[in-house]
Parts: sequence; C-alpha cells; structure tokens
Amino acid sequence: MIEVLPILTERLTLRKFREDDAVAFHGWRNDPAVARYTLWDCPYPIEEAERFCHEQASLAPFPEGAYYQLMIVEKATGGPVGDIGVGNGVTPEGLGNVRIGYTLSPKGQGKGYMTEALRALLPALVTPLKVSKFSADIDVRNPASGRVLERVGFKAKGPVQLKRTFVKGEWCDEQEYELEVQDLISRNKE
Repeated sequence: MIEVLPILTERLTLRKFREDDAVAFHGWRNDPAVARYTLWDCPYPIEEAERFCHEQASLAPFPEGAYYQLMIVEKATGGPVGDIGVGNGVTPEGLGNVRIGYTLSPKGQGKGYMTEALRALLPALVTPLKVSKFSADIDVRNPASGRVLERVGFKAKGPVQLKRTFVKGEWCDEQEYELEVQDLISRNKE
C-alpha cells in the first residue's frame, strides 16, 4: 500500500474518500455548472454518489491501471470542497504516466484551492508511483481549468484536438497538457 495520505497544505487536507462524503460529493456532481465540462451526467443521482464513495473508500490508494479519487477538505470548515482523480498508469504508455482530473464545488472555486492541492499532491506521488510524467486534458470551453494546470507547471501539448469527445449530445474540443517530472522537480527548487 502507498502511504502518502493525508496530505496537508496551508488551507486543505487531501485524504481518502469516506462513505459519509456522499452528500457533499453529490452536491457538486449534481450541480449543472460544475458538471458542464465533465463526462458524468447531470442530474447525478445520490445513489451513484453513495456507490462511488463506498467504492473509493474501500480501495487501497493508487491502484495500478486504475483511477483513485482523493477528497479535498477545507481545514477551516472541515467540509469537502472538491476531488482529484489520479489515474496510475491508465494511459497507453502505462505505469510511470499519471493522469489527473479534478473538480471543485462552487464554494471551493476562485480561492486557489486546486492549485494549492496539486502543488502538494504531485510531488508526493513521484517516488511511490515512479512517475515520469503527469498528464491532463480540458474542454477548451473551460479555460480556468487550463490556467490551474499552467500555474502548477503543465504545458499544452500539441494543437487543440477538435471534436475529440462526444459528451452530453455535443462534440467537445480538448487540449492535452503534460508535466514532466524533471520540470516539476526544477520548479519546486525555485
């Protein structure tokens, strides 16, 4: 088992999901504005949130070839404000390549929380997961997500991929981002 959790930052705690996270998790997953640029359907049933939280709570962290979700908790309130998915070896390149995705609740947005969370999480994963590269992609209609990645050190990879994914009845253009571990290490030394 990989023991990096919980991860503490100045304002946040990143930890395993718990079954009692379902109501909070459902709150942002079921918000049309939050779900707009994601792959899940909205409305998002509470039963699905309960199932997902139960499943994630029962997993050992960061299984190979699968996604593992982390809960982001605001220290000041003790309440969940978002989540980060960590795909350990889910890309065609396999292990060593970690894919990330993230969501913030409306009350967690606009505070720099995701940048803070990723700046703490990514370096903590390098050694235990033997990471060589992190990757992510965004729907280009959500430029705020791209700015989060860029603040952490990710760079856009190649041109925008037009009509890459068909979601919620429409084709979505996506931008891929990458962060080489060497760049992450150099950035953290500055």
